Amino acid sequence: MEDIIYKYMEFREEFFDNRWLRFTPRLYLNDPFEVRPSFSEHAQYVHRVNGYGKSVNSVIEEMKRNQHLVLKGIAIQDFDIYGILSLTERNDNLLMWAHYARDHSGMVIGFDSKHEFFDASKSSKEYVRSAVSEYIGVLRKVRYAKYRKSKGASLNEYFFLKSNDWWTEREVRYVLPISEADEIRENERGETLAFYQVPSDAIVSVIFGIRASEDNVNCVKAKVRDSKIYRHVKLYQSKMCNEQYDLVIQPIDA
Repeated sequence: MEDIIYKYMEFREEFFDNRWLRFTPRLYLNDPFEVRPSFSEHAQYVHRVNGYGKSVNSVIEEMKRNQHLVLKGIAIQDFDIYGILSLTERNDNLLMWAHYARDHSGMVIGFDSKHEFFDASKSSKEYVRSAVSEYIGVLRKVRYAKYRKSKGASLNEYFFLKSNDWWTEREVRYVLPISEADEIRENERGETLAFYQVPSDAIVSVIFGIRASEDNVNCVKAKVRDSKIYRHVKLYQSKMCNEQYDLVIQPIDA
């Protein structure tokens, strides 16, 4: 694991006031394959663990007949008590800047991967501590693969399994219970918004996009300069490389 992990986001002035990070339920992520075991592995689980169906094959056939329910995530709802925080080892991915940081006008926040916030066994919340396992409450890199098949005994591995098509994101994830989030609400579409507050000393850097406005940059500069809790944060400006399709990330003063 890299010492610094990153979160791409649109410019959000309020982030420096509330420091909320969204932990998103799997069904609201942009990839419909998120945390969805293959039919064969899914069927084995519900037949073996839940005693459902006469056989694994009968469960698979039923799933084929009711794919609309599988797509809605009804078959295995244990996954849905958790939210996913998506981070990355990269701060210079052109596609991620475009997709997740509003066309390079947003920012990338750097976090200390070794901070206690990213170790749920040290949480002040008892239920969060009790939920810690091999896959819950710990930072883990996403594994990219062609087939939807886990390698271990726990289906929670699917929180960290994605298609090979996503490999350039070099994603790191942190999964926590939604019920223990510091702020929970619904948006206008009825989607659950769950936020955990990250400590200020877990934030180590802010990188501004190529198209970040001067007003937004100055806003963050003022917060870093004028607030004791952010004076350790380093600021950077991304610029276009003169020759390659690449970014040059340069330090700037607050």
